[in-house]
Amino acid sequence: MISNKSKPSLQYAFFCSDFIESNDQVSAIGILDWADVRGTIKSTEMIPEKIFPLKMVLGINGPPGAYTLKLVISKPSGGVSTAVDLEQFNILPDEYLHRCIANLDMEVSEDGLYQFNVLVNNTSIGSASLPMSFVIEFED
Repeated sequence: MISNKSKPSLQYAFFCSDFIESNDQVSAIGILDWADVRGTIKSTEMIPEKIFPLKMVLGINGPPGAYTLKLVISKPSGGVSTAVDLEQFNILPDEYLHRCIANLDMEVSEDGLYQFNVLVNNTSIGSASLPMSFVIEFED
């Protein structure tokens, strides 16, 4: 059993295409270690939004109590892309892990390594990164 009596900590974080929970079982589908989206459109068509849907799965443990979970996503150039208030949750005395599945529609405004900083009660408990690119080619 994993335990941390003093403060919350990030036990795991990963990215996937889908995450299914049922009857004491979980399935992570399409684990992502990078996202490279490519497409071709006619030169007369409008450029589509550079949005990539994904799920980020987080496992958090800590002492019993009430918590708020937030995600701060930074662009490869270093600026903050967005901050997302994910949820409020409680860890009960007989629990040792809280799982959160964040459904994200990532705007890939620039190619490179995106950083996902995980905050519990406005304190960083860890981070994960995902290289992402979105390339659109034009044809006549």
